[in-house]
Amino acid sequence: MEKPKTIGRYEILEEVGRGAMGAVYKARDPRIGRVVALKTIAFAFPLGPGEEEEFLHRFYHEAQIAGRLNHPNIVTIYDVGEKSGDGDAFIAMEFVTGTNLHDLLAGGGRLPLTQVADVIAQLGNALDYAHENGVVHRDVKPANIILTESGQPKILDFGIARLAAGGMTRPGSFFGTPNYMAPEQVTGLEVDGRADQFSLGVILYQLLTGEKPFMGESVTAISYQVVNVDPPPVTKLNPSLLPGFDRVIRRALAKGASGRYTRCADLAEDLREAVTEWKGSTDRKVPATLVSGRAAAAPTSPEGGVRGITYLVPRWAAVLARAGSPLGLGWVVFLLCLAMLASAPYLLRRGAAASGGSHPLATVTAAPWDGGTGVSPDAPAAAPEAASASRLNLVLSHRFKGGHVVVRIDGNKMLDEPIRGGSKSLWTRSLQVPSGRRRIEARVTSSDRTYDDIQGIDADFRPRQTRQLRMSLGGLSRRLKLKFDEPEAVKTR
Repeated sequence: MEKPKTIGRYEILEEVGRGAMGAVYKARDPRIGRVVALKTIAFAFPLGPGEEEEFLHRFYHEAQIAGRLNHPNIVTIYDVGEKSGDGDAFIAMEFVTGTNLHDLLAGGGRLPLTQVADVIAQLGNALDYAHENGVVHRDVKPANIILTESGQPKILDFGIARLAAGGMTRPGSFFGTPNYMAPEQVTGLEVDGRADQFSLGVILYQLLTGEKPFMGESVTAISYQVVNVDPPPVTKLNPSLLPGFDRVIRRALAKGASGRYTRCADLAEDLREAVTEWKGSTDRKVPATLVSGRAAAAPTSPEGGVRGITYLVPRWAAVLARAGSPLGLGWVVFLLCLAMLASAPYLLRRGAAASGGSHPLATVTAAPWDGGTGVSPDAPAAAPEAASASRLNLVLSHRFKGGHVVVRIDGNKMLDEPIRGGSKSLWTRSLQVPSGRRRIEARVTSSDRTYDDIQGIDADFRPRQTRQLRMSLGGLSRRLKLKFDEPEAVKTR
């Protein structure tokens, strides 16, 4: 379809998107020289007698209401254009550049836990503001949220969502995105601001776990889950989280609106408290960012960490090593070495049985993760067989004067070491990797604790293949990015 040159008085610069209700253009208002986003209102289905007039009347009314909203986290509506003989009705709004939250999540993007809390707080404030002004969004979802380059979230489509929910959908269908809809929306009941809060809770669940809480192969299956099924606790999908996060999610996703928070700001406050509790915890086993449940690490023991850690570090050793222990550190190390020597034959037999005779990637370190402050790297139990091993070249570009890198493959720590440098520094390492489908996770922290992020990526490794994984710090709020280069040609060693 050919791009129009003008719509109303606006000069069309380029098409930037196309949705169910029409196209979205980047346009220029010649009167004041302002660049705007111009969304046309078109119908993807035939309308009955009088339906178009009714729709357009509601469109103008709802756009006027949404246009009165003035909030830093809501995309501002500037103008509404009526349908003419040679053009569609349109709405002109603030043109925002940044990253769509849906695209970020779909592409494997991660947000640090502290930024998750900040984004949810800003979105909650915007929704509360809209609700206090009599506007319910009704379609809060990642696709309607833009993160600017500074990390500020902005909500799109206020007014249009309520308009589309007003009865202009086709028979047998309903408006909204079922994965993010509140139960009262699915069942056709009256909704208020607590429906938007439910949608915000779904987004929070996804940010914390990498998974949507309600999934299915059809709208009917998803809708049934929304109304009847409680999703798994977020701590089950992301073991780094504490029970406080479960409590926040459980209340935000209550099936009845009366069971939810009174305001979104209350949700955000409880979330901040959960993050503060997490920061103060000394038992954090994985970093402060989402980890997909599909890429879960090895099963955990009741004490936390990977199964087998209790064999390497008995509880009495941990107690004796605490400050104020009657024994010196040397005695603790001596007794620990004796225990490890005594249990070595059993551990070797147990490890071989558990792995089916294959070589494990690495043993588990006795010390829990301490945020990059001196944990020794795990020593590989055995190198992959040369005949089948692949090679992974790691390249990290960073600007830290000091920091730390941890690399795990299939949940096993393969690398744990400091990094040093300065402006535009490169850090490189090479690892042997058993062939097959592997989950690679990299965590980077700065020595001043201003940066702490993890990224994961899945990849196939063929025997004797060399692949290069590039890591960089940049973009949205200094987010860690992982990218695989095209694999080098398979070489025979």
